[in-house]
Amino acid sequence: MIEGLRVRELPTRLHYRGYTVELFEADHAPAPLCARVHHLFPGCVEAWWCRESVPERVYCLRGMIKLVACDRREGSRTRDQVVEIYLGEYRFREVEVPPGVLLGWKAVGHEPALVLRCTGSGEEGRRLSAEEAAVPYDWEIVMR
Repeated sequence: MIEGLRVRELPTRLHYRGYTVELFEADHAPAPLCARVHHLFPGCVEAWWCRESVPERVYCLRGMIKLVACDRREGSRTRDQVVEIYLGEYRFREVEVPPGVLLGWKAVGHEPALVLRCTGSGEEGRRLSAEEAAVPYDWEIVMR
């Protein structure tokens, strides 16, 4: 696992009307909150970007995604390590990505994915092309 990257299973309460997923409590929310929602069609990839100064929290609210992170931080014990994490409506999770770690995802399955990105600031982050990122990852292969 990449140093500083955290995965938290989200509490899900099932009831007769459906279910409720707890994203965060007041003491766990990034403040001030800046949130963006991405809608991905099945099979589409959004990659790569990196936040330089703040961590980012990622949630998949609808559908499923394969989130891929690559550590590009100088001096990190896990530099150049790549991880793949599945999250979405069949496994609600929060993935917290530390600053300096490249991030991307792919909508998997037959349904579109709705992804929520939250940070504690309005820092947009830096977009990188596949060539700039040079992440040793093939989106068609499933890592084990």
